[in-house]
Amino acid sequence: MRPEWISSPSGLFVFCAVLLARVSLAVCVVCAICAVCLTRPAQAQETASIALTVVNGTTGQPMAGHAVTLLRHSSEEGEEETLAQVVTDRAGRYEFTGLTADGSHYVVATRYLEMPYLTGHISLEPGAGRLDTLLHVFDITTDETALVHSAVHLVIDAGPDILNVTEIIVVENRGSLTFAPLPGTGLGLVYSLPAAAFGLQPMVEGLQHTDRGLLFSAPIPPGAARIVYAYNVDRASIDHRFTRQMDYNVDRVQVLVSPSNETVTATNLTNDGVQQVGEDEYLLLSNRVGVGRGMSVEVAFPSVLIWQDAMKWGMLGFVVLIVAAGLVVGIRVKPEQPDEPPARADLSPEDERKYTAIVQAMAALDDRYEAGELDEASYHTRRDGLKDRALRLRQPGSADG
Repeated sequence: MRPEWISSPSGLFVFCAVLLARVSLAVCVVCAICAVCLTRPAQAQETASIALTVVNGTTGQPMAGHAVTLLRHSSEEGEEETLAQVVTDRAGRYEFTGLTADGSHYVVATRYLEMPYLTGHISLEPGAGRLDTLLHVFDITTDETALVHSAVHLVIDAGPDILNVTEIIVVENRGSLTFAPLPGTGLGLVYSLPAAAFGLQPMVEGLQHTDRGLLFSAPIPPGAARIVYAYNVDRASIDHRFTRQMDYNVDRVQVLVSPSNETVTATNLTNDGVQQVGEDEYLLLSNRVGVGRGMSVEVAFPSVLIWQDAMKWGMLGFVVLIVAAGLVVGIRVKPEQPDEPPARADLSPEDERKYTAIVQAMAALDDRYEAGELDEASYHTRRDGLKDRALRLRQPGSADG
């Protein structure tokens, strides 16, 4: 039933007016909210800048008008993206602005005298603002006088037959010039591989195997560089004694052996016990004084018999045990023999024929066993039967049916 005030024409008019007012008010509220949302500016992404200065580290002078490239990595493993290629001002400076500060990694690269130079990864986190970065370039030389071999690290994974060796050589350039051998001249640092090494795997650019040994001809700017490569060594061919001769004077030598429970002896190295490296354990051997050029360090591993030797000695031990057991059993069950056992000449012609046939059958059985035609159980069963028949023929009054 409708309310009474709606039943009259004037009441219906009032009802429609109120309903229309309410709908209009709702529409206005919605429109106002939308207008606020549309007119509110979007949140701006945070940015930062990198203020770069390029300096010639040999002369100390700024590199004016020098070309540089800005690269971006969204992550450590991400692909690089070229953002800008610019030149520095008179003071060797350039500021890269408006860079996204979201944790991305930036790198500035350049070349000088055909040698490449890079900054480290520059991480721009939110709130980074402005970061100052210095990039050094250097004049070049082919003189290796300023190069010092500060460390040689040998990581040896000892398998039963093969040693898997990784070498990490740390070279420090303590001068103010980049060591840069001319390409194709055969100049550079030369390293010899240990005896019986095979399967060389260079892990850095500029390393190649030549008739003189391993040649490293990549440029080495002032600072530290690492030369890394791996190879394998046959344990038996070196009598389980790994020897590494030093090609240069070395301040520090470290040998890390895995598994860490290997029982080894070392020459010119001290056993420093088990060390944790990452998630792995190694036996650490190191020197107490520098190792001069031409000197060697040596690690002797316990000899491991190859499987053929193990089988040979195992079979020999088994045969000895069988023979010894047979002698003991023979002594215990040996039947009483007459003072003078009958000679073979006392056998009858028929028994002589049977005895000869049994001996021939035993010889044929031995040949089949050695050829692998019979298993061990069948061989011993049949041979024991033939031997019993031969013994019975040799006993007085015996007869073999």
